[in-house]
Amino acid sequence: MPSIVEPDPHGAYAHPGPGPGPGTGPGAGYDFHDRTVSRHLVHRSSVSEVLLTGWQATGPYDFLLGAQWPRLHGFYRLPGDRYHDPVLMAETVRQAGLLIGHAGFGVPRGHHFVMEDLSYALGESGLPGLAVGAGPASLMLAVGCEDVRMRHGQLASLRVHAEITRDGRPIGRGSGQLRVLSPGSYARLRGPGRHAVAPRPPAPTAPELVGRAQPADVVLSPTLRPDTWLLRADAAHPVLFDHELDHVPGMLVLEAARQAAQRLRHPEPVVPVELVTSFDHYIELDRPCFVRAVPEPAADGRRLPVRVQLVQDGRTAAECRLLTEPQDGPLDGPAERPTVPARRDALDGRPTAPGLGSTRLPLAS
Repeated sequence: MPSIVEPDPHGAYAHPGPGPGPGTGPGAGYDFHDRTVSRHLVHRSSVSEVLLTGWQATGPYDFLLGAQWPRLHGFYRLPGDRYHDPVLMAETVRQAGLLIGHAGFGVPRGHHFVMEDLSYALGESGLPGLAVGAGPASLMLAVGCEDVRMRHGQLASLRVHAEITRDGRPIGRGSGQLRVLSPGSYARLRGPGRHAVAPRPPAPTAPELVGRAQPADVVLSPTLRPDTWLLRADAAHPVLFDHELDHVPGMLVLEAARQAAQRLRHPEPVVPVELVTSFDHYIELDRPCFVRAVPEPAADGRRLPVRVQLVQDGRTAAECRLLTEPQDGPLDGPAERPTVPARRDALDGRPTAPGLGSTRLPLAS
């Protein structure tokens, strides 16, 4: 494997150190939860927002990663604080893709990762597998890299697929497709208007309608239509805008979809037990973006699919499909596994994946 570019003199990029590793297979004898990885590896400014705590390559395209969720996250949380927020799975998988790109494939610091899709699904244990315990939730991610594409010896794109376990028990899975851009390529892609200043966000929807306690955490603003809202992109939000961005971040899109789905099912608190998101265009900060939610036919009265579109300048910029379920009570059955393409080996000159060579402008991470 290529060595990490720009190694940290304090050893922030080191593999896990000796400790009580899980089981007797790959990773045994290592402590994957001793400390967080460097915040630069997951594109975070705040150390408190780094979820990954260790990594180890187990094959050319396979990795073991440690992650830890706090007992109570300041933003990703459910009413009652009895369960961890499943959306943390999406953020964990997002960070996993960035770390593997940098540490596993040598992508230099300062390069941009473009997220083209992101998904997660809870496992058969359902929400009880995410129960908040007496300490933080220590997780392991078995990550396989699929559809790996190289250009001139440098990583161009890959898909990560993660099987997530907690204390040896599977709790879910996630997947994400990422593309890598050099600083110059990113500047050309975004153009001269990419430094536009975000206006003051509009007034929020009432927090209790979208499952939030604080108005500052609401990302929807009401319109005259009950199924449509304006996206609130507050560049001062400490989690969604952890670092300076010239566009709406992908995790804000997921949060908008979750809040829109909750608004449709108010007053019953629901949880997105499965979420699949595709990003088609950058969502600009200085222009209005509409969030539209439509419930889909459900096989039963508990699990309700919801489709959410984010529309800006008359075109769909992102689309999400959520499977929501009441927060109380067990799941009816296992969540469906997100579909990912078959694994391919890295090869210079291989044709790009569908959409990579087109004019699509996916949302950067």
